[in-house]
Amino acid sequence: MAPEGSARRATHKSDRTRESILDAARTAFARKGFSGVTIRDITDFAAVTRANFYYYFSDKTELFIELGTDTYRQALAMVDGFMEQGSPPSREDIETWVARYFSYLDRNGAFVIRSTEDMPPDRKFRAAVARSHRRTAAALGEGIAKLAPTPPDVDPVATGLVVMAMLERSWLMVQHNEIPSTTRQAVLVAAGEMLWRMVNGQT
Repeated sequence: MAPEGSARRATHKSDRTRESILDAARTAFARKGFSGVTIRDITDFAAVTRANFYYYFSDKTELFIELGTDTYRQALAMVDGFMEQGSPPSREDIETWVARYFSYLDRNGAFVIRSTEDMPPDRKFRAAVARSHRRTAAALGEGIAKLAPTPPDVDPVATGLVVMAMLERSWLMVQHNEIPSTTRQAVLVAAGEMLWRMVNGQT
């Protein structure tokens, strides 16, 4: 029987290998899209063998679905974080949350944006993705309504969608330095101020 410490080290190494594959796939899919990525692209990025890949995943579709599922869970966790603020939240609370949302996008944004244009063609999977987007937008919109002293009289799904789109587009423009005179911090402050005013019913 292998010593307990050796077994634990082997497990940790296995976990690291799997995580390396997931991280590499996130980068590869963001750059080339689902249809353009090969198994070799992923294994080269991860610096692992094809045998390593197939030990954890049957094909790139299974890997893509797992990445999508994990990203959805992270997005819901971000929405839960919004709900944990005071009612109504302070400017500082909102700005901190926006900064956390940008950090989430730093890790997942490129994958999320590219995958909306190029994902597995399976209809059931695409329907599941659409449901996930709706649930996340609805949760955020409902959260904004619950925190606001006077809930906005609009569809919560639409509210959540507008906020998410604003943040994701703002993040993307900052990432690409499309407006060099504007800093990331300035965008964070502006987005936080707009969202704070929305939650507090101010214009």
